[in-house]
Amino acid sequence: MKRILFLVVALAAFPGAAQASAGFSCEADDKNVTRFAVGGATPRSEPGLINFGAELELDGKKIEFKKSDVKSFYGAGGIIRVRFGARSGEQTYTINVNVKRNPQDEDDWPGTYEVTYGSSNKKDKTKPVTIRGKVKCFVE
Repeated sequence: MKRILFLVVALAAFPGAAQASAGFSCEADDKNVTRFAVGGATPRSEPGLINFGAELELDGKKIEFKKSDVKSFYGAGGIIRVRFGARSGEQTYTINVNVKRNPQDEDDWPGTYEVTYGSSNKKDKTKPVTIRGKVKCFVE
C-alpha cells in the first residue's frame, strides 16, 4: 500500500503529464538498509523522467533525493535502470537500481540496489562503503 501511495504522490505532482505516463515505485526487499524507496514517472512516448523522488534511511540518517540528483535513467523493454546521488553533510551517496520485468506478474518487478557512500572530504582516505540488496518494484 505504501508503494502505491508513493506512486500516486509522484504522479500527482504533474497531473497533466500523468495522462500519458508510466510510473514505477520501488522499496528495499531486505533489511540491509533501514529504509529505501524510489519512484518516478516517465512519458510513454519518449525516454526520460517527468518526476522522481527517493528516500534512503541508513545509520540513523535520512537522505532525500530529487529529480536533479538523477545521473542516468533507462526505462524500456522491461528494464529500469536509474543511477542517482547527492551529498548530505560530510557524506556523498551514490545509488544504482536495476530492475527487470517479471514475466509471471506484469506489475511486480524484482531487482537490485547498490548504495555506495563515503566522505566527501578529499583528505579523508577511508574507503567508501557499498551495500547491496534487493528491491521489489510496482510498475504501472
